[in-house]
Amino acid sequence: MAPSLPVAGNRDSLLISLFFLVLSLSLFGQIHLWVLLLCICAAVVRICLYSGLYNHMPGRRMVNLLALLAGVALVTTSNNVDFLRVMVNLLLMASSLKLMLLSKRRDFFQLFICGIFLLACGFIFYQSLGRTLFCAAMFIVLLFILFSAHNPSAGFAFRRNKSAILMLQALPIALMLFVFMPRIPPLWKMPEGKSTETGLTDKITPGDIANLAQSEDLAFSATFTTALPAQQSRYWRAMTLEYFDGKSWSASETRLYAQVQLQQMRREFYPAVSGEALRYEVVTEPTQKTWLYALDTAVPDSAASGQALWQGWNYQLSALQPVYSRFAYQVASYPQTQRVSSNLALDKAINTQVPERGNPQTREWVNSLRQQHPWDNDFAVALMDYFADEGFEYTLTPPAMLVDPVDRFMFDAKVGFCAHYASAMSYAFRLAGIPARVVSGYQGGTPINDNTINVYQYDAHAWVEALIDGYWRTFDPTTVVAPSRILEGFEHAARFSNEMQGEHPLNGINQWQVFEYFRILNARMDYLWNRWVLGFDNNDQTDVFKRLLGDISTLKMSILSFGLFALTALLLTLYFVPSWRRKAISKHQKRYLTTIESIEKQFNIRRDNRSPRQFYEHYKAIFPPRLSQALLALTQEYEAIEYGGHSQGVEKINQRCRLVYQALRDTYPRSRC
Repeated sequence: MAPSLPVAGNRDSLLISLFFLVLSLSLFGQIHLWVLLLCICAAVVRICLYSGLYNHMPGRRMVNLLALLAGVALVTTSNNVDFLRVMVNLLLMASSLKLMLLSKRRDFFQLFICGIFLLACGFIFYQSLGRTLFCAAMFIVLLFILFSAHNPSAGFAFRRNKSAILMLQALPIALMLFVFMPRIPPLWKMPEGKSTETGLTDKITPGDIANLAQSEDLAFSATFTTALPAQQSRYWRAMTLEYFDGKSWSASETRLYAQVQLQQMRREFYPAVSGEALRYEVVTEPTQKTWLYALDTAVPDSAASGQALWQGWNYQLSALQPVYSRFAYQVASYPQTQRVSSNLALDKAINTQVPERGNPQTREWVNSLRQQHPWDNDFAVALMDYFADEGFEYTLTPPAMLVDPVDRFMFDAKVGFCAHYASAMSYAFRLAGIPARVVSGYQGGTPINDNTINVYQYDAHAWVEALIDGYWRTFDPTTVVAPSRILEGFEHAARFSNEMQGEHPLNGINQWQVFEYFRILNARMDYLWNRWVLGFDNNDQTDVFKRLLGDISTLKMSILSFGLFALTALLLTLYFVPSWRRKAISKHQKRYLTTIESIEKQFNIRRDNRSPRQFYEHYKAIFPPRLSQALLALTQEYEAIEYGGHSQGVEKINQRCRLVYQALRDTYPRSRC
């Protein structure tokens, strides 16, 4: 039968309860609120039991009923939750219920394993440097709790040092496995939808990007091989939206169908580029979509990127597979290249479509303006002048425009965000017979060093491309309505106009220089972590091998594999051999075993493989009271030295052994002890 744990004053049960409480709080965004409350209740129960406020554990029948109700609740509240999160909720729920019934040592070890598994699951949702340090600290705490449960008499310093030493000993092996193990792709992907608040979508309604601008989440990082481009020229293209239904812009079904056909025929678009190139690497955050980010006219700049990317005929750069994890790619952009229409007939057919009805005031106004400016260039200039001269304002909180939204925006409200301006201008171009489309992406970015930019969700932007004289030309009404947004970036403009009321709790104090410094420092650390740890892929691994071995061959790889195996074996040997040697030369062990041999001879018994505590518990019934008391004191002292790190207690072992011998001689005068 498994040994029972004490209820009141059981420090180990309290520690593991607090561990699960902190762990559940760290998974707050991924678990149901009621699961978190259940874990809090379990921790409260253990605290009450530990302090003696409650002397009896919850009944098994009551906990089973609670488990049944929790299972039903999990099923009913997980309809729109992906399977992975359901399993994490289930495991945390089961661990909380087990905490309430924690009474056996085997229950404790089961919770230990569940804790390790939940720590690992946390990396599925969060992979930042801060999260990694948090998990490392939590794992050390979990090892500390395990040592505490396994060796109750061990001192605090011994358990702390032992836990830290184990982590440090594992680091070299973990580092070798990270660098040299083959990068095997996962057996499955875990697609999971995200709301518009955490990234761009393939459908934009004016106001959506305004909501997105409230988020300070990182969208991607870009590292240039040369100096950074100017703030006003950082237009990061993501999607070209060519279908307009009167309210929203989305990708054209005709364009998507044509792209599928072209991909099947492997007919990729290769734009004719010219001028000086900007070369850079982008590390994008997961989007669960295929679109990527690039400046101006961009082409893949490495063999690996060429195999993983697709250049669309609408100048949209895409990944061949949805981006489920951080993804790095190299591109070269050519700002001087004019974007020629790749298929003039198709571009005109798609990008002159407008709804048959709606926005009558805008239609009438465009007809009048077109008569005044029959040339396309003149008409475009007139549109930009209208936005500049008619008192338009830039705001994150425009009024709702549900009916004839373009009319309301152009002639009544005259306030809006970038998507309002881009939508209205593209619609006006199309009414005038000029092919136009909305381009969504990001504008600007925050430099974190001399050649790296972090682009955040609040940098989301939309602008216009119009087909004039066979070339796609860029127009951005925001440049004349809110020049500071383009010249200085959204964060700077919003900070001084109090328009950015984001979700980040430190948003209001970002103006303080000290917080700005630490924010940039944190961004730099996160970038290095994402680039060199999370972004470490097969190409980086191959580069490491080439630096170590030169030209890669089967013989060299075999030698490297054998060397790594030998090094791992050496590290393990260095770990285990000192323990064997300590066991062979320990004075207190030799003294203890000699004393036990005397007892075995006197009572004709055998210790076999029993531990000191097991030996005493097994035979204490046949020992006289005085001998039993002396042997118990010896056993406790031995455990304190062996497991508690009490190096000063060797002399006490000798004293305890002498008391055992004295008890033997007094009880059995003829004994030779």
